[in-house]
Amino acid sequence: MLRLFVCLLTVLTTCTAQAALTVDGYRQMQEKHGKDNEVLEIQVGMYVDGLLDGLFMISRDLPEDKRGWCVPDSEEITLELALELFKRELKIRNAEYTEFSELGIQVPFSLVMVDALQRNYPCK
Repeated sequence: MLRLFVCLLTVLTTCTAQAALTVDGYRQMQEKHGKDNEVLEIQVGMYVDGLLDGLFMISRDLPEDKRGWCVPDSEEITLELALELFKRELKIRNAEYTEFSELGIQVPFSLVMVDALQRNYPCK
């Protein structure tokens, strides 16, 4: 339990030292802590959850013709679904994000999540 707490504290400190999580930062944390690191995944989940709250709060008052994505009222975006969409978008655009990284361009998680929402829930 103490080990899990220390790992969580380390990851949280690493993440909060940056203004926003980026694809490069995520990849670096995966390399440092392991791709299947439970604590890292918890941190990413917490970040994506807060990110979704902000994105939906901003978009809810926009008219549909101004929205970047349109989630049907019948569908609930759970954290599990959001993480699945997020990770799928990372895979789909992996080559592009790698090229951005090579050019020194930091891609924020927020852009990945917006792209995932637009891809999966386009407005009609």
